[in-house]
Amino acid sequence: MLRFDGTYTLARKEDPGSSHAYACSWNVKVIDFSSSDPSHPHIRPCAVLAVRQAGGIFKSSCAESLGKRIVKDFDLKVDDLLWVESFPDVPQQLFVAVFTPRYGDAGIHYTITWRPILENEQNAVAPWFQASE
Repeated sequence: MLRFDGTYTLARKEDPGSSHAYACSWNVKVIDFSSSDPSHPHIRPCAVLAVRQAGGIFKSSCAESLGKRIVKDFDLKVDDLLWVESFPDVPQQLFVAVFTPRYGDAGIHYTITWRPILENEQNAVAPWFQASE
């Protein structure tokens, strides 16, 4: 089930009146696998699929830029989340974010590394990825 299909934009805080042409934005889909066929359970009950729109001057991923906001907006648990992105320099390939927790006085923060998507993960998000192309 598709919980969200829309755009998230990274605004420039130092210049709130700046043109949107210089802001990064992503087409974001939040997918809930938990409502799918119970005979085929998914390891991760939710997925975020982020595809960067053209433009923007920052070289960053959606997970690194807006991940905390998206997780909060949809009340997602990082441990239950499959985060998939395509990057402008390799648009034909998908990557999965690996969130490694770091514990500190201010709470949990995550370090993000990337790995190529596995075949079963790609099959799980394929219907929604093809719809965003």
